[in-house]
Amino acid sequence: MPGWNSKRFAAYGLVLALAGLSAGLQVACHKTSRPDNLTQPPEVVHGIPDMLATQGVPFASVTPQVRAWVYTASVGSWVTTGFRFSVLPALPGGFSLNPSTGQITGTPTAVGSPAIYNVSANNSVGTQGGTVSFAVSLGVQAASSLTLDYAGTGAVSTVVGGSVTLIAPTVRNGATVVPATGFGVNPALPAGLNLNPDTGLVSGSPSAAMTGTSFTLTATTGSGSANAGFTLLVAATQPAAPNNLAYPGIADPVVLTANQAAAYTSPAPTVTSGTSLVYTVTPALPAGLSLDPLSGVISGIPAASNAGPVAYTVSASNAAGNALATVNLTVN
Repeated sequence: MPGWNSKRFAAYGLVLALAGLSAGLQVACHKTSRPDNLTQPPEVVHGIPDMLATQGVPFASVTPQVRAWVYTASVGSWVTTGFRFSVLPALPGGFSLNPSTGQITGTPTAVGSPAIYNVSANNSVGTQGGTVSFAVSLGVQAASSLTLDYAGTGAVSTVVGGSVTLIAPTVRNGATVVPATGFGVNPALPAGLNLNPDTGLVSGSPSAAMTGTSFTLTATTGSGSANAGFTLLVAATQPAAPNNLAYPGIADPVVLTANQAAAYTSPAPTVTSGTSLVYTVTPALPAGLSLDPLSGVISGIPAASNAGPVAYTVSASNAAGNALATVNLTVN
């Protein structure tokens, strides 16, 4: 990292100013009095300084991008981990700040007008390094008509080292597509997978096995936020492909009544081969019914009739392939 003389510092400041116009909120601090052989304060880029969540709905902000120049054992390099984050004043009820990543997550408990919160990123090493603060605006609205359409991406099973690319989500208000200002995910994705904070695309190659885990993807827009969930399973080794998916003993068709008193629970599906399975269904089940992505069981109380019988195709899949079964369902 070259030394900071006045001309270089002025040029660097101009570059930062121009970048900040297109990249959202950017804070970058270096001290001209600090020689290059000492740890520098962190640089922070946060793409969404204005956030509006919805009461009672899980929320995950964009994770700020942080780096700092660190000089260790006569070698200088950029580091992107090891920072500590804090926030003042305290976040509204239901929210919390991850002290290791700076991400704001939680389920807000009450409506509140947007307010300014100052987040600090610290990379002190002994008496070196320093702290940089950046401001975000966070509010909570009572309701939102926004939805996040994941276009069928509900569950994915892959293998360590396998390639994962989920479908990029779309924010809608009814039939109208709404531009998103950024995306966040909670909990953090496993090592090897990344979320593009601008498009919501999850991609990469996981480096470790993981049991089936549910993630919440949050899209932030100028008029609020919207969520979609997905389940991810990572097998340690390549599994056998599933075959002969079936729901033994299930009625054909299954006949239910809208708003019936007791919840329906289907038999668990079976396969003759295949492990590390996740389940999805097409088209979407009637409102009130859901498919468990890890067990394949259909359950719930339907909220409205579906003019059935309607054929729903259930898929059991893993990194080696998939098997299909049809469930015919009528809701009176």
